[in-house]
Amino acid sequence: MNTFKRFMTFSRSERIAIVTMVSVIVIILIVKNLVVTHPPKRDYFKHDLDSIVARRQLMLDSLRMADSIEKAEKSMSFRAKQTPHLSFRAKQREVEKSHLIADDASVPLRPSRIEVDINTADTTLLKQLPGIGSAFARWIVEYRERLGGYRKTEQLLEVYRMDSTRFYAIKDNVKIDSSFIPNRLRINSDAFKILLRHPYLEFDDVKKIVNHREQKGLITSWQQLVGIIGDEINPELQYYIDYQ
Repeated sequence: MNTFKRFMTFSRSERIAIVTMVSVIVIILIVKNLVVTHPPKRDYFKHDLDSIVARRQLMLDSLRMADSIEKAEKSMSFRAKQTPHLSFRAKQREVEKSHLIADDASVPLRPSRIEVDINTADTTLLKQLPGIGSAFARWIVEYRERLGGYRKTEQLLEVYRMDSTRFYAIKDNVKIDSSFIPNRLRINSDAFKILLRHPYLEFDDVKKIVNHREQKGLITSWQQLVGIIGDEINPELQYYIDYQ
């Protein structure tokens, strides 16, 4: 009995150590319980990694576009050197023209009888349109993929470097099938980088959308989305949203 009593008797330092250990365990259990029942709200920086990846992709797209323009400018510069008889102003006009129509400079804006569905046509078919060469055909297709399809022909004016002169030259040669339904963004489930790729959504817009759906729940209507993003939202976006 005395042996057991001596075994169960602790010194002052041992008692302090035991109390400290028990206290730490209790604190850990309390904190764990609070974290499980009251998870911290996520702020705008939750999706920093997605944001960085998405911004990198946009930067690469911009660099590719700039490379196409640079090639066009070099081509026009070479042409200017091959025509020394032209005045300085004439050469300058040639370079200014290249800025407007890039590598499609040699494609005439001539009338055409062809009619093209801009939601299904490939670049080969698009190049049959007046004033549309390889660059514009590629930009029309790329923008169509980012957009989810064209709802109306006027959206071609949103294509990179598309001006009103070029648009009205092809306006009567392009069409959209009346049964066409655009591809839609799943506003409540698509990842940050997918939402950001759409041309009607800016970086700050996507941050607001993603943080709202995680902090406050699903987005169920266009009116609610306008309230989240603000009045500067592009009204055309409503036709490209799926709330399921």
